[in-house]
Amino acid sequence: MKIVWICHFSNSEIQDIIKPSRRIPDFAPWISNTIRVFENSQSVELHVISPHEFIPRTREFMLGGVHYHFFNAHIPIWGRHWPAFFKFDYLTDYWLNRFIIGRLVHRIKPDIIHLQGAENAYYSSSVFQFKGKYPIVINVQCFKLDRLLLTSFSRVYRKRIRIENSILQGFKHFSIRTTKMEMELKAFNPQAVTHWVRYKMAAISPIKTEKEYDIVFYGQINKTKGFEDLLEAVAVVKKRMPKIRLLVIGSPSPDYKLVISRIINELDIGENITWIGYMNSLQDVYKEVSKARISVLPSHVDIIPGTIIESMSLGLPVVSYKAGSIPELNSEQENVLLVEIGDIKGLAHNILLLLADSDFATDMSRRGIECVRKKYNEIDVLGEHRSCYQKVIADFQNQEKVHST
Repeated sequence: MKIVWICHFSNSEIQDIIKPSRRIPDFAPWISNTIRVFENSQSVELHVISPHEFIPRTREFMLGGVHYHFFNAHIPIWGRHWPAFFKFDYLTDYWLNRFIIGRLVHRIKPDIIHLQGAENAYYSSSVFQFKGKYPIVINVQCFKLDRLLLTSFSRVYRKRIRIENSILQGFKHFSIRTTKMEMELKAFNPQAVTHWVRYKMAAISPIKTEKEYDIVFYGQINKTKGFEDLLEAVAVVKKRMPKIRLLVIGSPSPDYKLVISRIINELDIGENITWIGYMNSLQDVYKEVSKARISVLPSHVDIIPGTIIESMSLGLPVVSYKAGSIPELNSEQENVLLVEIGDIKGLAHNILLLLADSDFATDMSRRGIECVRKKYNEIDVLGEHRSCYQKVIADFQNQEKVHST
């Protein structure tokens, strides 16, 4: 079975090979981890087509039996994003990217195409040209969340949302990984056929280190990820624990940095926060995260954030909101402390509860590790993908027979 994934991701190993003129932080680790289950397979041939910043042209190579095709999706030769005053990719409906991906796909001639995420228009828009020509399944990474995450209503983002909607409504087969995701997708597209296909999570173990911080927050820093709520909760906790320490890993946008700087000053918690910007290596991130006692990630809208799974794997008790599919982590027992979205006092209460009761925190740590092992580390990821692909291919072939008669 010859498979094409259309996606975007990066990691240190990939960058060592393609040698971008400027290295970027690792991102989308779930893609890197899941690709590894296909390595050196005797039954499938995986081709990964992905844009990458700061490369002048397409870079193709094989690693672990997987075929990689990285292309420059941005300014030719340079590889950086198009400037805001001349968004060539947007103005041409991502024509060049669609052309490059189309040429690669038609050369590979896959048995099936798996699009990883409808929300990233600069590569997801390429899928329309393959409709009716190849079996296609859409992996729902972030169902209809962009319209909630985005603070800008620019033409670029409106187009991005339109393309996402067109994909979610215009295709038949979708791979999903949570019950909530399936319900929301079928409410939006009643004709959708869903397949349970989960990612392979990294095998992360707790890291023994001295605890320097009480709380860690890492990942995207914006309002929808609950960062402002966390700041307010820290201010509440500070009344009981004046020396509370919050570690923040990541970098806000310049505009949002001004917003949260004002909030931090008003709450008088500047001295309680330690900032670390983006870190290129995930292993370095995990080492820093492990220096905290608990992880607080109060996202307002999400599926199940990878940062929550990573924190649980590292043995950190997690406090979050009852958003998206996150409550499914507590389907068998309480593995994450959850409160209603916007409940600042509830966040503060759970933070204090974990910091004040070491036995309870240790128990939550154990439950989190066990939860991740059962839900993510023991599943047959390759088997789920193969089963999905076989069903989608069979349906495509049946449709071809119907049309031919």
